[in-house]
Amino acid sequence: MKRLTLIFILFLGKELVGLSKPVPRYEDWGFYAHRMLNKLAIFTLPEKMIEFYKKNWNYLYEHAVDPDKRRYAIKGEAIRHYIDADHWGNNALEYLPVKYEEAITKTSAFYYINELDTLLIFDTLNDLFEKNTELTYSESFRSKFTTYTSGILIKDIANWIHDNALFEQDDQNWIIQGRKILFFNKDLKSSNASILIDDRFSKHGILPYSLPQFYYRLVEAFKERNEVKILKLSSDLGHYIGDAHVPLHTTMNYNGQLTNQDGIHAFWESRLPELFAETKYNFVVGSAEYIPDIQSFTRKIIKKSHSLVDSVLLIEKRLSKQFPESEQYCFETRLGQIVKLPCKAYAELYDTKLDNQVEEQFRSCILAIGSVWMSAWNDAGQPMLNELPKSSQYKEFEAKDSFKLKNTSIEIRSHE
Repeated sequence: MKRLTLIFILFLGKELVGLSKPVPRYEDWGFYAHRMLNKLAIFTLPEKMIEFYKKNWNYLYEHAVDPDKRRYAIKGEAIRHYIDADHWGNNALEYLPVKYEEAITKTSAFYYINELDTLLIFDTLNDLFEKNTELTYSESFRSKFTTYTSGILIKDIANWIHDNALFEQDDQNWIIQGRKILFFNKDLKSSNASILIDDRFSKHGILPYSLPQFYYRLVEAFKERNEVKILKLSSDLGHYIGDAHVPLHTTMNYNGQLTNQDGIHAFWESRLPELFAETKYNFVVGSAEYIPDIQSFTRKIIKKSHSLVDSVLLIEKRLSKQFPESEQYCFETRLGQIVKLPCKAYAELYDTKLDNQVEEQFRSCILAIGSVWMSAWNDAGQPMLNELPKSSQYKEFEAKDSFKLKNTSIEIRSHE
C-alpha cells in the first residue's frame, strides 16, 4: 500500500484558468498543495525578506514538489517524508533520541565482514528506549578481536556513524569499508574488511531528523549568500513542513489500510480542501515568528499531527456506518476521466465533525514555513537579500546535494 502525498486544492478555479501547460491528472493535484503552501508562506515574512521571496515566488511555487520528484530518483528520499511514530510504541515521540545516529545505533545489528568471516558484532534488538549506555559484543566477535573489552559505548558508535556514514549513505544495509572501521580494534585494519549495519530504524521514517538537517543547510546558504541554495532549500523545507502537518504521515496506518479505510488519506488531504477551501477556509495567519530550537519545533509539529490520527480515522469510521455506501462515494468527471470520490454531502459532514481540523493544520503549516525561513535567515545574521550575487547553477547544486543518499535499498513506502 502506498502513502499519499499532501494534497490540498486551494483556489482551484482561479489557479487552473491561467495554466498554459496541460492540466495535471487528478492524482497529480497534490502538487498544488505544496505549491500553495510555499506561496502563501511568503506573505508571513518580514519586510527585509519579503521582497526577495516575492520576486522568486514562481521558483518556490514550482519547485515545492521537488522532494516528491526525487523519490523516483533517490531511493532514500521517501523516508524523509514521514515517521511511523506508533511503530515504536505509545508516546514514542516523547522519547525518540535527539540524534538520528543514536536512533540507528539503538535499533540496528552490526556485522564484521572480511574475506573469511562474517561475524555479528552486536545486535540491539530494537531497544530504542533502553537506558543502556554500552553495547555488548557478541561472543564470537569478542573472542576473535576484543580480548580486553566486553563492549563499546553507544555514544562512540553514534559518533562514528555520524562521521563515516550519516547523510552519505542511508541504506538498510550500510557498508562501511577500509579505514573507516578502525574504531573497534587495530586488528580490524584491512582494505578488504567492512562493517555492515542492518538499519532497522530508517525504513519507519526519519522526518524528525531530516527536516532540521535541511534547516541547518538553509542557515549556511544564507551565510554564503548563495541565492541558488537559499531558494532550493527554502522550497524543500516548505515541502517537508507540509508533510509534517499531515496526521497520516505519522502513523503505520497511513492510508487506513489497517482499519479497512483505504483511501482516507486522500479524503482528508485532498477531497475536503478541494470542496471547501474557497468557501470555508481562512488562510490569513499573521507574521512569521522566530524559532529558537528547530528540533523541538519540528517534534512539536509532528506530535500535534500524530495526536489527530485517532480523530481522522474514528470519525470517518463512525460516519461510514451511518451513511449507506451508495451515498459515501460518487462518480465525477475529472479532466476527461470518471473518478470515484467521496460524495459532497458525506465530505461536508466529515469536515464538520473534524471541527476545522484540515483548515487549522493548513494554517499552522503556512505560518511554520514562513517562520522556518525567517529563523534560518536570522540565525545566519540577517544578510541583505536584495544584494545577492546572481547565479543560474540550479542543476549543478542539485548534482552536488550533500544530503543525497547513496546505495539505498531501504524498504519504504512511496507516496501515491
